[in-house]
Amino acid sequence: LALLVKHAPNPLVSHTDPDAEYNASNMTKDGRSASDAEVYFGLVLYGAEDCKGEKMEYTPVEDEALCERCVDMCHREFKESGRPMLGKVKSFRVIGRGDYGKTWSVSAFSQCGGSYFYKDPGDVKLNRKPKDGCTNLNGEANMFTFNNLPLVLPTEKIKTYHIAYSAESSQYFGFQALANLWAFRHSNQPKTAKYTRLLTSKEPDDLTELVPTFSAPRDEFSHRYSPINKPDVVDKWFKSDNPPTEEVIVLIDPDNWLLQPLAKYVGKVRKGHALAQQAFFYKNPLVKELYQLFCEKNCGYTPDDAAVPYFVHRDDLREIAPLWREITIKIKERSFTDGDFNKRFKGIQVDWCAEMFGYVFAAAELGIRHTIKGKLQLRDVDQSIPDDPKGRVPMIHMGRAWFPHGDKSAEQWRHTEGKIFRARGIQVWCKCNWTASHIIPWPVPSGADFVSQQTLRILHYSMEELGPLPKSKFRFGPTSTGYNRKYP
Repeated sequence: LALLVKHAPNPLVSHTDPDAEYNASNMTKDGRSASDAEVYFGLVLYGAEDCKGEKMEYTPVEDEALCERCVDMCHREFKESGRPMLGKVKSFRVIGRGDYGKTWSVSAFSQCGGSYFYKDPGDVKLNRKPKDGCTNLNGEANMFTFNNLPLVLPTEKIKTYHIAYSAESSQYFGFQALANLWAFRHSNQPKTAKYTRLLTSKEPDDLTELVPTFSAPRDEFSHRYSPINKPDVVDKWFKSDNPPTEEVIVLIDPDNWLLQPLAKYVGKVRKGHALAQQAFFYKNPLVKELYQLFCEKNCGYTPDDAAVPYFVHRDDLREIAPLWREITIKIKERSFTDGDFNKRFKGIQVDWCAEMFGYVFAAAELGIRHTIKGKLQLRDVDQSIPDDPKGRVPMIHMGRAWFPHGDKSAEQWRHTEGKIFRARGIQVWCKCNWTASHIIPWPVPSGADFVSQQTLRILHYSMEELGPLPKSKFRFGPTSTGYNRKYP
């Protein structure tokens, strides 16, 4: 929880008496006096009325995918007790020092507008400032927004960044490479942002002339477990003659298609502290059990439940990559030979997701922390939203696309696969189908969900501008047998 200070990037606030908190004489935890601070502005949430009981403190560097400069209770817990904060915040206090503290304010809303889409967020208390003191809540408050802030806060120094993803050469990866590049070019990234496809292949493929690419030979282990390509090629990238020089590396997947600039997320990264999406195994105790089986140092650490996108300082990722690869191989070797091991950790999909745990455990052993956030990506199977007029979704994780029920144009593209998702609409496209690279439903009718709209928009315009995929020895055609076949 950062103070906005000029010379200390990460001091913490330490308070004791809740009735006399946050006056100018308080000392920061690292011993700096409050008078040394340039400005300070924050929010303290309490589990009891009159600003008492367990508390959590937040500053304006917080935000959610569906709202900016905000704190959402739908996925947060009180640190002391581990109790969910949803519906449990009974009072709050806005704290501030300096000129910013006089003009900034906090608004409270009943709905979790940062995690889920609501047309009516439900106002509770508006424009509370430090001078207002403690505010008791008569009803639930599950989202708090910081108002009247400058576009860039003092702690959010603009950093250079490099977006990268791991892929192979195939029909399946080929159309994604074109769409991913098109999305990067059309998502208003700053001119300083760099972009690289990290290709596992015995030689550079034909798309290298179009898509910025680093190519490295395949590790033999990938014939047994292809996700090893990700840590392997990242490690080889750093050890190459042309390693990344940008301060922050943003690791995405080929099916993460960018919609918005990533600078504000990159600005939160510092050496030793990364930012990542909340993984599907978030808060599952099996993760720590698995870590205990494979850790060689720092075994008392609780691993962060991180998933792509990873926003990581360059120096940290350079250290993580070889250990990520090593731990992934150890987990998979155990999975190949130990049926009881697979059964024990089936709930966190250890057989396929070993690479994810390899990253999480490597970071834990190195003591590299992650701020875990929801909705850094919006998946096709997440809660549907109709639109994103405020540009709050930084990227999608595409997979399927649906047209609304009753839309007559959908019939020419209707899929027989995917009936489990029929409540979402008529499935007209899926990356799992070998027709995905060349049959793109268009135009998209009104009423389609947001991820379906964006998936088909990016596919359509990327094929117009960059496609179609040429015939090549590196791909084996859009057929049922050739779609997923990979070039060695």
